[in-house]
Amino acid sequence: MMTDQTTASQEEQRALSQDELELANQTRQPALGRLSDKELSDLVGLLRVRRNRARDIAARQGREARGKAGPKGTNPAAGNAGTRSKAEFLTAALDRATAERERREGDADPSQKDLAQKAAALKDDATNAMMETGGPLHPNDPDADPGKAGLAETQRDAAPSGALDHAGELPARERSRERG
Repeated sequence: MMTDQTTASQEEQRALSQDELELANQTRQPALGRLSDKELSDLVGLLRVRRNRARDIAARQGREARGKAGPKGTNPAAGNAGTRSKAEFLTAALDRATAERERREGDADPSQKDLAQKAAALKDDATNAMMETGGPLHPNDPDADPGKAGLAETQRDAAPSGALDHAGELPARERSRERG
């Protein structure tokens, strides 16, 4: 169920500081629509910093509460429910702001489907004199790839290990077969 609230819930007001609540309220319509692109990018950056900090503090408090880490202050944290809810509210605000930024940039970047359709159209429209008859390409076609024909004529000058000895260019492994 998606609801577009213009104000924060009581739980959100309780969990967030005044500054964070102001940032979160800017991510709701109609205030979000009135932001310029630069202001929106700045808002996303600020929310990301606040969210990461709240997430890191919640993780530290959780470790302290479980006894896995020593207390940062004089007393260990009893739990991290408040800080976790703060991180969740900031994540939701960040998601709203990021979605708005992506919506605004939507016209600039084509989707993968659009790119695939464009490539298929270009492929269909391409007229290659060699391909019109449906036969194989002519060997003297300037666009033809020479393939690996040149590699078949080359000989190995050294053993795979690179080992050579006094017998000259003959690799040690091949010499050992000849002795037997």
